[in-house]
Amino acid sequence: VELASLLLDVAGCDPSVTTTFSSCTELHARGLSAAHRAWLTRLVSTRRIVIVPTANALGYARNSRKENGIDPNRDFPYDLLDSDGNGNSNSYTTCMRTIAGRTINELFRTHIFQLSLTYHA
Repeated sequence: VELASLLLDVAGCDPSVTTTFSSCTELHARGLSAAHRAWLTRLVSTRRIVIVPTANALGYARNSRKENGIDPNRDFPYDLLDSDGNGNSNSYTTCMRTIAGRTINELFRTHIFQLSLTYHA
């Protein structure tokens, strides 16, 4: 949360313009020089930062890791075919059965991410 706050402060503080924003003063108090602020401003303004606070909102609301009996962390199109129990793959119903799985899948299909970080607590 502290890093996100710092990035938002930097985005609102343009070091090339003399300003009285409290965020700029606070950044200077944290020891961030004008050169560091310029670098961070460029970093933030030339990238798209996507934050998903709760990927499995339904599971969070229900205090359960699973969504309707399915773990969203295992609901991705790795092995697209179901097995019939004898090792024969014959249907395409294995993946994307959870809201969380479909949401994250569409997020990654919509954006081309160069870097992705996940945090599990």
